[in-house]
This record gives sequence, C-alpha cells and structure tokens, in this order.
Amino acid sequence: MARQKAPDKSISKSEAFGLLAEKLKTQAVSPNVLAYKPHAKQIQFHSSLAKIKLYIGGNRSGKTHGGVVEDIWRLKGEHPFRKVPPAPARGRIVCVDFNQGINGIIIPKLKQLIPPSLLIGGSWDKSYHTQEKVLTCSNGSTIELMTYEQKVDAFAGTSRHWVHYDEEPPKSIYNECQARLIDVDGDSFLTMTPLLGMTWIYDEIYLPGLEQRDPDIEVITVSMDENPYLPVGAKERFLKNLDPEERKAREKGIFVSMGGLIYKTFDPGTADGLGKHVIPYTPELLAEVRKYQIYTGMDHGYNAPTAWIWVGVAADGTIVVFEEHYQSEWVVSQHAQHVQKRESELKINVHLRVADPALAQRQGVTGTSIQTEYAINGISLSLGNNDVKTGIIKVQQYLGINPATGKPYLMITENCQNLIKEMKRYRWKTYTNKKTQDTNNPMEEAHKKDDHLCDALRYLVGFMPDLAPAPEQKLAETFEVSKPQRYDELLARMAASGAVESTTQWTENTGVATNWEWEG
Repeated sequence: MARQKAPDKSISKSEAFGLLAEKLKTQAVSPNVLAYKPHAKQIQFHSSLAKIKLYIGGNRSGKTHGGVVEDIWRLKGEHPFRKVPPAPARGRIVCVDFNQGINGIIIPKLKQLIPPSLLIGGSWDKSYHTQEKVLTCSNGSTIELMTYEQKVDAFAGTSRHWVHYDEEPPKSIYNECQARLIDVDGDSFLTMTPLLGMTWIYDEIYLPGLEQRDPDIEVITVSMDENPYLPVGAKERFLKNLDPEERKAREKGIFVSMGGLIYKTFDPGTADGLGKHVIPYTPELLAEVRKYQIYTGMDHGYNAPTAWIWVGVAADGTIVVFEEHYQSEWVVSQHAQHVQKRESELKINVHLRVADPALAQRQGVTGTSIQTEYAINGISLSLGNNDVKTGIIKVQQYLGINPATGKPYLMITENCQNLIKEMKRYRWKTYTNKKTQDTNNPMEEAHKKDDHLCDALRYLVGFMPDLAPAPEQKLAETFEVSKPQRYDELLARMAASGAVESTTQWTENTGVATNWEWEG
C-alpha cells in the first residue's frame, strides 16, 4: 500500500511577510526581555546581591514583571547587573494557584518576555511540559512552576539555584523551598503586595531587612506612583473606592492590619525615635515608678506564652507599663519563681494582681485550678473581667491625652518589646474569605493571635472603673449653726475648711450641713 504523502507545509512569500508583520506587531505591543527598560526600583531589585530579596509594593508597580525578567536572566546564565550561576541553571517559580497564578499571570509573562533563542526550536510548545509544568530551555536550564495549593511534600527534591515567590507564601512552603537552596547557596526573591496583613513575612523578612538587622535580606519597596508606565487616570479609578487600609496595601505596598487596627491611636514611634506612647526605660523612671501604686496583669498559656505585665499608676492618672514577662512551655511554679525574683530585683511591692478569669477552672490532671497553683506557689491572683469590648474601650481611653500632664494616660517603656509589638498589630477579626467579608458588617471580635500581653493589659484595666488611686478624703464633718445664720456664710466657712460642695445637704429646720466631700 502506497504511503500517503505528507501535506505541503511550505508557505508563500506573502504569508511569510504576514507572519513576520504579526511578530513585529506583537513585539511592539508586548516587547520581550531584550527591550526591557527597568524603572529605578526594578534596577535596585535586579542589582541587589542579597540572598533574600523582598520586592514589595502596590499593584501594577512592576513587581511580577521585574521578577519574571530576573527568572529569564538566570535561565540564560547571563545577568546585566550581577553575576549569576552559568547555564544550565535550575529555578522554581511558586505562586498562589494554577488557574490565575500560573496560567493567568506567570505563563503569559514568560511567553511575552523570554527570547525565542532561549526556547527549544524557538517554540514554547517544544520547551514547556504541560503536565510536569517545567520549562526546559535550549541551553539546558529549567524552571518549574508550582503553587501554594500543593502539599508541602511536593516542594522537596533536588537543589535549585533560585526560587521566585510571586505573592506571599505560607511559611511551611517557604521553608521547604529554602531548603532546596542550601547545596548551591542559592538565592530567593519575593515579589508581592502585602494583602494578607502583618503576617510572618512582616516579622521575619520585612522588618529585619528594613531595619538592616539581617545582612542577607534586602527590602525594596515600590508604589504604583513609581511605575512610570501606568496611566494616571486608570490608577485613580482603581484606588478611589478602596477602604483606607486596603488602599495603603494596594497603592504603596504598606503592611497593614487587614481586619482594621484596634488601637489605631497607639504611637510607638519609628526606627528614628520613640513615639508618644513609648518612653525610655531609665533608673530615674524606675525610681519614680516605685512611688506609684503597682499592679500586675496576667494571661496564662502553655504552648502559647504566659504573659505578665507590671504597671505603675500615679496619683495624676499616669499609667506606666514598665516590665513584662513572656514565656511559653513553663509550668506555674517556674512562672511564680520568676515573678517573685524579678519583683525582688526591681524592689517593688505589688498592690493587686489581676488575671484571666478562666484561671479559676479546675484542671483534670491535678484537680486544682491555675489560680490555686499560683496561690500554692505564693502568688495571689484576682480574676479580671473578660468583657473584651469593655476592656478594649478602656485601653483606647487610656491612650488619650491626660489634661493634667499633657501626655497620654498610658505609656509603655521601651524594654516591653513584646507588648509594643502586639499593640501595633492588635486587630479586629476578619471573615475567612473576601466574598463573605463584602456582604457582612465588620466583625466586632479581636483576632485571637499574638494577643497575650494585650489580654493581660485588658484584664487589668477592665477590673476597676479607674486605675488611678482615689484622692485622700477627710471624714464627713457636721457643722451645727444657729438657725438665723445665712446659708452663704456657712458655705464660706466650709470652703475655708477645704470642703467642696458636690454633695451638700442643708436641713433648714435643724440648721445642720452634712455629707461634705473634702479635698486632700
């Protein structure tokens, strides 16, 4: 049987010119990496020699675009701004999901930016394995595309020269990917908008990099305004209907508490100096605080930390949190021993201790309560009020300005770093997904994470109507006068004696004035 002749795949000159024109048009609209013109922050990102680069910013600020260009230069083994491992190199891009992240963002970016010379036969289809989601280049370099939807075990395997995280990764996946870089001392970079709020990225990468506490981390922040290629009108139309917190994240790339901060007026200061609610811890301050009425507040935990605060309250209403204890996986006897030892070192006498009311519950193992265990170890605890909203309102009020001093009622010394950290991030709880959030009123519950010292403070301030010591009062005094004596003469006599007429009682028939309040 005669073999069927293959169809003629040759094309005419006119068709060839048509295809060429189409490719030129595509290149003009969506130029590849050879025509890439980075803006200033992208140059900073590409030039960084840090092992971990956090390129964080607003939407459409050029983060992902710059990140994929960085991937392509590393695939080539040639980089215009720094030295990278030569080809063949092995990389990994990880993003939120396959549908939108890989298929909707990363693959279109790679197709647009990668030069045909880096593809096998100049063809994407010949280079990209759809099932394995691996791009193999003509020089032998490879890059695998993965998502945060996958199980952590999927991120094991052989070494990689670099990992690119597009948007914020879960910490477990990040840790597993970082382990792939150890053998070759590889690099990682994150391109993201901080839409999840103050998560582990904020604590472990953003702050150490921003404050230059870790030489291996560099933070590059970029706002929408720094992308010169964005139409101004389109940007404003997008931003104008966002709530203030989300706008900060989407426009400037600023970490915000997406549930809404609870203590919005709390001013801890910046790296350049202390704010109005945080004060220096000095021997002079401690000597002054020893004269105050001293309280402690406590929130108990085991896996989660047990949190103690020591608070001095002056007669003018000034409240100073001057000491904290924050420790997990200690038993009651260890905490009690530490508390007693620290109070002896500070030379302070505690007027009252207030704790989580749940401490009265008896434990199944010992048959006693945590409150009883502390008592056995020499520390007596009063149980606080667990009305969360009332406690929060009281703390918010104490953050206000005391007219007697011109300073906030509540101040925290700079050594209480854990309390300051919690106060900065204490936020309202949010719904589990954006759709539910958009169709409901904001939650009126505090987010139950990293709130142990905030709870200790809340139990304490909610225990009494006012923490300030009551002014000293003289006993009520009775003035007996003759019936004809004028009332205003009596008032003058009272005033001369130091009385104030808030609860005066005058009985005309007997000529007796009683129930006077006295100034100290």
